[in-house]
Amino acid sequence: MKPGATQFALRETRAFLARGRVLAGLVAAILILAVSGPFGTIDILGPLARAGYWGAVVVLTFSAGVLTDRLCDQWIKRPRLRAVLSVVVTGALATLIVLLLNALVFGRSPFDMASRWLLILQILFVALVVATGLYAMAAGESGGADQAGAPPPLLDRLPLDKRGMLVSISVQDHYVEVVTTRGSALVLMRLTDAIREAGEGAGIRVHRSHWVATDQVQAARREGERAILTMTGGREIPVSRTYLPAIRDAGLLPRGREIK
Repeated sequence: MKPGATQFALRETRAFLARGRVLAGLVAAILILAVSGPFGTIDILGPLARAGYWGAVVVLTFSAGVLTDRLCDQWIKRPRLRAVLSVVVTGALATLIVLLLNALVFGRSPFDMASRWLLILQILFVALVVATGLYAMAAGESGGADQAGAPPPLLDRLPLDKRGMLVSISVQDHYVEVVTTRGSALVLMRLTDAIREAGEGAGIRVHRSHWVATDQVQAARREGERAILTMTGGREIPVSRTYLPAIRDAGLLPRGREIK
Protein backbone atom coordinates (compact mmCIF):
# COMPACT_ATOMS: atom_id res chain seq x y z
CA MET A 1 0.00 0.00 0.00
CA LYS A 2 1.29 3.46 -0.87
CA PRO A 3 1.79 5.87 2.05
CA GLY A 4 -1.17 8.25 2.20
CA ALA A 5 -3.09 6.23 -0.41
CA THR A 6 -6.36 6.40 1.54
CA GLN A 7 -6.15 10.17 2.04
CA PHE A 8 -5.30 10.63 -1.63
CA ALA A 9 -8.27 8.46 -2.68
CA LEU A 10 -10.58 10.50 -0.43
CA ARG A 11 -9.34 13.78 -1.92
CA GLU A 12 -9.80 12.44 -5.44
CA THR A 13 -13.30 11.24 -4.63
CA ARG A 14 -14.31 14.63 -3.22
CA ALA A 15 -12.85 16.42 -6.24
CA PHE A 16 -14.64 14.06 -8.65
CA LEU A 17 -18.01 14.45 -6.91
CA ALA A 18 -17.64 18.25 -6.95
CA ARG A 19 -17.44 18.42 -10.75
CA GLY A 20 -20.36 20.15 -12.43
CA ARG A 21 -21.01 17.28 -14.84
CA VAL A 22 -21.15 14.76 -11.99
CA LEU A 23 -23.41 16.91 -9.79
CA ALA A 24 -25.79 17.49 -12.69
CA GLY A 25 -25.95 13.76 -13.36
CA LEU A 26 -26.67 12.95 -9.73
CA VAL A 27 -29.41 15.59 -9.48
CA ALA A 28 -31.01 14.31 -12.70
CA ALA A 29 -30.97 10.71 -11.45
CA ILE A 30 -32.51 11.69 -8.10
CA LEU A 31 -35.27 13.72 -9.77
CA ILE A 32 -36.15 10.88 -12.15
CA LEU A 33 -36.31 8.35 -9.31
CA ALA A 34 -38.25 10.69 -7.01
CA VAL A 35 -40.87 11.37 -9.69
CA SER A 36 -41.19 7.80 -10.99
CA GLY A 37 -41.06 6.15 -7.55
CA PRO A 38 -39.85 2.70 -8.65
CA PHE A 39 -40.20 -0.49 -6.58
CA GLY A 40 -43.45 0.70 -5.00
CA THR A 41 -41.96 3.78 -3.36
CA ILE A 42 -44.49 5.97 -5.20
CA ASP A 43 -47.27 4.31 -3.15
CA ILE A 44 -45.40 4.14 0.15
CA LEU A 45 -43.63 7.51 0.34
CA GLY A 46 -44.69 11.07 -0.31
CA PRO A 47 -42.81 13.26 -2.84
CA LEU A 48 -40.34 14.74 -0.34
CA ALA A 49 -39.73 11.40 1.36
CA ARG A 50 -39.13 9.75 -2.04
CA ALA A 51 -36.65 12.46 -2.97
CA GLY A 52 -34.84 11.97 0.33
CA TYR A 53 -34.81 8.18 0.08
CA TRP A 54 -33.62 7.98 -3.53
CA GLY A 55 -31.25 10.89 -2.99
CA ALA A 56 -29.57 8.93 -0.21
CA VAL A 57 -29.47 5.74 -2.31
CA VAL A 58 -27.96 7.45 -5.36
CA VAL A 59 -25.44 9.68 -3.57
CA LEU A 60 -24.23 7.06 -1.09
CA THR A 61 -23.90 4.19 -3.58
CA PHE A 62 -22.32 6.38 -6.26
CA SER A 63 -19.85 7.83 -3.75
CA ALA A 64 -19.03 4.34 -2.49
CA GLY A 65 -18.37 3.21 -6.06
CA VAL A 66 -16.07 6.14 -6.84
CA LEU A 67 -14.13 5.76 -3.59
CA THR A 68 -13.77 2.00 -4.11
CA ASP A 69 -12.46 2.58 -7.63
CA ARG A 70 -9.90 5.10 -6.37
CA LEU A 71 -8.76 2.87 -3.50
CA CYS A 72 -8.39 -0.17 -5.75
CA ASP A 73 -6.37 1.93 -8.19
CA GLN A 74 -4.00 2.90 -5.37
CA TRP A 75 -3.65 -0.53 -3.79
CA ILE A 76 -3.85 -3.04 -6.67
CA LYS A 77 -1.52 -3.05 -9.67
CA ARG A 78 -3.06 -5.84 -11.75
CA PRO A 79 -5.79 -4.25 -13.96
CA ARG A 80 -8.09 -7.29 -14.18
CA LEU A 81 -7.95 -8.02 -10.47
CA ARG A 82 -8.49 -4.33 -9.76
CA ALA A 83 -11.60 -4.20 -11.97
CA VAL A 84 -13.12 -7.38 -10.51
CA LEU A 85 -12.47 -6.36 -6.91
CA SER A 86 -13.86 -2.87 -7.52
CA VAL A 87 -17.14 -4.30 -8.85
CA VAL A 88 -17.43 -6.86 -6.02
CA VAL A 89 -16.71 -4.35 -3.25
CA THR A 90 -19.02 -1.73 -4.78
CA GLY A 91 -21.81 -4.31 -4.99
CA ALA A 92 -21.29 -5.32 -1.37
CA LEU A 93 -21.31 -1.70 -0.20
CA ALA A 94 -24.43 -0.94 -2.26
CA THR A 95 -26.15 -3.94 -0.67
CA LEU A 96 -25.26 -2.77 2.83
CA ILE A 97 -26.36 0.80 2.09
CA VAL A 98 -29.76 -0.31 0.74
CA LEU A 99 -30.29 -2.71 3.67
CA LEU A 100 -29.60 0.03 6.21
CA LEU A 101 -31.72 2.61 4.39
CA ASN A 102 -34.65 0.21 4.12
CA ALA A 103 -34.40 -0.58 7.82
CA LEU A 104 -34.29 3.14 8.65
CA VAL A 105 -37.03 4.33 6.27
CA PHE A 106 -39.41 1.35 6.20
CA GLY A 107 -38.59 -0.27 9.53
CA ARG A 108 -37.85 -3.43 7.57
CA SER A 109 -35.45 -5.98 9.00
CA PRO A 110 -32.57 -6.88 6.66
CA PHE A 111 -33.54 -10.50 7.21
CA ASP A 112 -37.24 -10.07 6.46
CA MET A 113 -38.02 -12.85 3.95
CA ALA A 114 -41.01 -10.98 2.53
CA SER A 115 -38.81 -8.11 1.35
CA ARG A 116 -36.12 -10.24 -0.29
CA TRP A 117 -37.22 -9.85 -3.92
CA LEU A 118 -37.80 -6.12 -3.57
CA LEU A 119 -34.35 -5.80 -2.03
CA ILE A 120 -32.73 -7.77 -4.86
CA LEU A 121 -34.40 -5.56 -7.47
CA GLN A 122 -33.31 -2.42 -5.65
CA ILE A 123 -29.72 -3.61 -5.38
CA LEU A 124 -29.55 -4.59 -9.05
CA PHE A 125 -31.01 -1.25 -10.07
CA VAL A 126 -28.61 0.70 -7.87
CA ALA A 127 -25.64 -1.32 -9.16
CA LEU A 128 -26.66 -0.47 -12.74
CA VAL A 129 -26.97 3.23 -11.87
CA VAL A 130 -23.53 3.27 -10.24
CA ALA A 131 -21.82 1.32 -13.05
CA THR A 132 -23.52 3.34 -15.80
CA GLY A 133 -22.72 6.62 -14.05
CA LEU A 134 -19.04 5.77 -13.63
CA TYR A 135 -18.78 4.68 -17.26
CA ALA A 136 -20.62 7.75 -18.54
CA MET A 137 -18.36 10.11 -16.58
CA ALA A 138 -15.22 8.43 -17.91
CA ALA A 139 -16.57 8.38 -21.46
CA GLY A 140 -17.57 12.03 -21.23
CA GLU A 141 -14.10 13.06 -20.11
CA SER A 142 -12.27 10.99 -22.73
CA GLY A 143 -14.55 12.15 -25.52
CA GLY A 144 -14.16 15.84 -24.76
CA ALA A 145 -10.80 16.14 -26.46
CA ASP A 146 -12.04 14.50 -29.66
CA GLN A 147 -14.34 17.37 -30.59
CA ALA A 148 -13.01 19.32 -33.55
CA GLY A 149 -10.95 22.30 -32.43
CA ALA A 150 -11.64 21.72 -28.73
CA PRO A 151 -8.62 21.90 -26.39
CA PRO A 152 -8.04 18.81 -24.23
CA PRO A 153 -9.97 18.94 -20.92
CA LEU A 154 -6.69 18.53 -19.04
CA LEU A 155 -5.73 22.11 -19.91
CA ASP A 156 -8.73 23.41 -17.95
CA ARG A 157 -6.98 22.23 -14.78
CA LEU A 158 -3.96 24.47 -15.41
CA PRO A 159 -3.48 28.16 -14.58
CA LEU A 160 -4.42 30.31 -17.57
CA ASP A 161 -0.82 31.39 -18.22
CA LYS A 162 0.31 27.73 -18.43
CA ARG A 163 -2.22 26.60 -21.04
CA GLY A 164 -0.23 25.84 -24.16
CA MET A 165 0.34 22.78 -26.32
CA LEU A 166 0.76 19.64 -24.23
CA VAL A 167 4.35 18.38 -24.10
CA SER A 168 4.45 15.70 -21.39
CA ILE A 169 2.78 14.39 -18.25
CA SER A 170 4.83 12.88 -15.42
CA VAL A 171 4.03 11.45 -12.00
CA GLN A 172 5.19 13.50 -9.00
CA ASP A 173 4.18 11.70 -5.80
CA HIS A 174 0.35 11.92 -5.70
CA TYR A 175 0.34 14.62 -8.37
CA VAL A 176 1.07 14.74 -12.07
CA GLU A 177 3.29 17.41 -13.58
CA VAL A 178 1.67 18.67 -16.75
CA VAL A 179 4.21 20.31 -19.06
CA THR A 180 3.08 22.55 -21.91
CA THR A 181 4.82 24.88 -24.32
CA ARG A 182 4.02 27.69 -21.86
CA GLY A 183 5.29 26.12 -18.65
CA SER A 184 4.29 23.41 -16.18
CA ALA A 185 1.95 22.87 -13.24
CA LEU A 186 1.18 20.16 -10.69
CA VAL A 187 -2.32 18.69 -10.71
CA LEU A 188 -3.78 16.36 -8.08
CA MET A 189 -4.99 13.38 -10.14
CA ARG A 190 -3.97 9.95 -11.40
CA LEU A 191 -1.73 9.59 -14.44
CA THR A 192 -4.33 7.40 -16.15
CA ASP A 193 -6.99 10.10 -15.71
CA ALA A 194 -4.61 12.80 -16.95
CA ILE A 195 -3.80 10.75 -20.05
CA ARG A 196 -7.50 10.24 -20.73
CA GLU A 197 -8.13 13.99 -20.45
CA ALA A 198 -5.20 14.69 -22.76
CA GLY A 199 -7.22 13.11 -25.56
CA GLU A 200 -7.01 9.91 -27.55
CA GLY A 201 -4.28 9.97 -30.17
CA ALA A 202 -2.55 13.05 -28.74
CA GLY A 203 0.43 11.07 -27.50
CA ILE A 204 1.67 7.81 -26.02
CA ARG A 205 2.64 6.44 -22.65
CA VAL A 206 6.37 5.68 -22.58
CA HIS A 207 6.91 4.70 -18.95
CA ARG A 208 4.82 3.80 -15.91
CA SER A 209 5.33 7.42 -14.81
CA HIS A 210 5.48 9.33 -18.12
CA TRP A 211 3.36 10.26 -21.13
CA VAL A 212 4.53 12.37 -24.09
CA ALA A 213 2.87 14.27 -26.91
CA THR A 214 4.37 12.72 -30.03
CA ASP A 215 4.40 15.99 -31.97
CA GLN A 216 6.57 17.57 -29.23
CA VAL A 217 9.38 14.98 -29.41
CA GLN A 218 12.49 16.67 -30.80
CA ALA A 219 14.94 13.75 -30.61
CA ALA A 220 15.14 10.11 -29.54
CA ARG A 221 18.11 7.91 -28.69
CA ARG A 222 18.71 4.42 -27.36
CA GLU A 223 20.54 3.85 -24.09
CA GLY A 224 20.95 0.13 -23.53
CA GLU A 225 17.57 -1.50 -22.88
CA ARG A 226 15.71 1.80 -22.78
CA ALA A 227 15.47 5.04 -24.72
CA ILE A 228 15.51 8.77 -23.98
CA LEU A 229 13.18 11.29 -25.62
CA THR A 230 14.15 14.96 -25.81
CA MET A 231 11.04 17.11 -25.71
CA THR A 232 10.29 20.66 -26.76
CA GLY A 233 12.00 22.86 -24.18
CA GLY A 234 14.87 20.40 -23.67
CA ARG A 235 13.33 18.12 -21.03
CA GLU A 236 14.38 14.47 -21.32
CA ILE A 237 11.84 11.69 -20.72
CA PRO A 238 12.93 8.06 -20.15
CA VAL A 239 11.31 5.24 -22.11
CA SER A 240 11.20 1.89 -20.32
CA ARG A 241 11.85 -1.36 -22.18
CA THR A 242 8.15 -2.28 -22.06
CA TYR A 243 7.19 0.77 -24.11
CA LEU A 244 9.94 0.60 -26.77
CA PRO A 245 7.61 -1.09 -29.31
CA ALA A 246 5.10 1.74 -28.84
CA ILE A 247 7.60 4.48 -29.68
CA ARG A 248 8.86 2.46 -32.66
CA ASP A 249 5.30 2.15 -33.92
CA ALA A 250 4.94 5.92 -33.50
CA GLY A 251 8.00 6.41 -35.72
CA LEU A 252 10.16 7.88 -32.98
CA LEU A 253 12.83 5.16 -33.23
CA PRO A 254 14.05 3.30 -36.32
CA ARG A 255 12.96 -0.31 -36.67
CA GLY A 256 15.61 -3.01 -36.51
CA ARG A 257 19.04 -2.90 -34.92
CA GLU A 258 20.88 0.41 -34.88
CA ILE A 259 24.36 0.68 -36.48
CA LYS A 260 26.88 1.94 -33.96
